[in-house]
Amino acid sequence: MNRKAISHLLLLSSLISCTGGGGGSDSNQAEQLPTPNPLESEMMGTYQALLKPVNPTLAKDLNGSLTIVRERNEFIADVRFSAGPSSILHVQNIHVGKRCPTIEDDLNRDGYIDAVEGAEVYKEIIVPLDEDLNSQRMGWGTFPVADEYGYYFYSQVANFEKLMSDLKDEDINLQDDFAKLAPTETLQLTGNVVIITGVSKDIPLPETVAPRGRLTNFQAIPVACGVIQKLTSVPGRIDNDQTGIRYPGGETIGGSSGSDDGADFASSSTTTTTGGNYGEDDNEVEPTETGHI
Repeated sequence: MNRKAISHLLLLSSLISCTGGGGGSDSNQAEQLPTPNPLESEMMGTYQALLKPVNPTLAKDLNGSLTIVRERNEFIADVRFSAGPSSILHVQNIHVGKRCPTIEDDLNRDGYIDAVEGAEVYKEIIVPLDEDLNSQRMGWGTFPVADEYGYYFYSQVANFEKLMSDLKDEDINLQDDFAKLAPTETLQLTGNVVIITGVSKDIPLPETVAPRGRLTNFQAIPVACGVIQKLTSVPGRIDNDQTGIRYPGGETIGGSSGSDDGADFASSSTTTTTGGNYGEDDNEVEPTETGHI
């Protein structure tokens, strides 16, 4: 082989080496593409937990719900609670446990599921539903207080990035009731439980009902629980009833569309009614008072 041919071979070898064999560049580029954030795909949507009594002898008729909406960079939590203990501060938290306590969890057979027995089932707290959703600790101690009818409405909005950053912070106290997430872990709401605690200190609880942490036995005893599920459709039904009833001046009750949400007004002098459901009600009074533990 002459010197000219050898020169051509060396030049060709150099070109192949620079291009990575004709396919290496595309392969390296594909490996460098950012992977989709699973939080964006898994957490978006609406979640709900329907509340049921844990200790029926304390509040057998209570009802309500937790609704969570994850939208863009917002984490919105609403709690509606009614027919529970009246004029009582209610501690409320989302726990990592996967079921609500039942009478079988009453280990000392005193007729009550106390905070210690309940914690064996619903486990550690992952998101406190308190005054500051952005942090597990900054809002701890400030919770809603029910009115004289045992009703309250709670609503808070968190910055989702701040919430997740806080949940992935170092766990500075391994002995408390809070759980943290691993750096690569996502917040899995589906299947987790929400627990609401608190009854009047005037209720004669037996001495076997245990306190927990800095909460007394009547502050810590669970009264309501619900399992969180992700919704695939809007719950409930919109009532687009058209009555055709008109005021003396000719205006249709319910606005320009005639929609009145099922109301039936006999005359223009009829007074407004008190809200008694979980739908949108302009006349509904929502307690804003909060309490501290």
